[in-house]
Amino acid sequence: MSRTIRLSLLALATTALVACGGGAKLGGGKEGAAKALFAASQPAGQGGNKSQQGLNVSGLGLNVSGLVDPRTLASAADTSLEVSVDCLKEGSVKLKLDLTSLGSQSGSFKYNVKYDDCSQDGVNKYKGDLTMEYSFVGTGTSLDLAMRLKGKVEISGDIDDFIDADVTETISLAATSATSGTVTVKLNGSIKTSEGSYTYANESLTITAGGELPMDDGNS
Repeated sequence: MSRTIRLSLLALATTALVACGGGAKLGGGKEGAAKALFAASQPAGQGGNKSQQGLNVSGLGLNVSGLVDPRTLASAADTSLEVSVDCLKEGSVKLKLDLTSLGSQSGSFKYNVKYDDCSQDGVNKYKGDLTMEYSFVGTGTSLDLAMRLKGKVEISGDIDDFIDADVTETISLAATSATSGTVTVKLNGSIKTSEGSYTYANESLTITAGGELPMDDGNS
């Protein structure tokens, strides 16, 4: 009888694990949270490898391959001022231009971004909403892109977790299209996951672009 009970409890636990997705929690601490955020920011930042849209920011004299042009959105026939961008492996993000941001004299502009099973690594998917406000830092060849990201995105797949961000991510323009190698990101703000809340005070981290997200060692 006790053997039957133990087997029944094991079966129930297995069923519950499958029902919950069974993925591991996001690992890597502050670096893991930064990598997950970087992966989330790439589709909107680079326009996805399949879209290859370009940005020509009014008044800045820039033509940065891979970023969505707010003036193109503003003049589009689609009166919703939305554009859909393919993610690297599957799924997409929808970017809706915040028209109030175009009145700013600072050269920044803002999108509301909705993730629809967006996958950059072919293993994990993002679903949720972020607001992203873009601005440029520096001059000439040292020009960087600063993105203020705020909102919550669920991660499913090998990773079963979330990132809840209120942070500014500053990266070089070249890093927006990086799919391999290491990139340096500077973060100022906070990112929460199920494993904790991480605070960054203009902190520079080196992370690996592309590839799968790190798993927490305690959740195999």
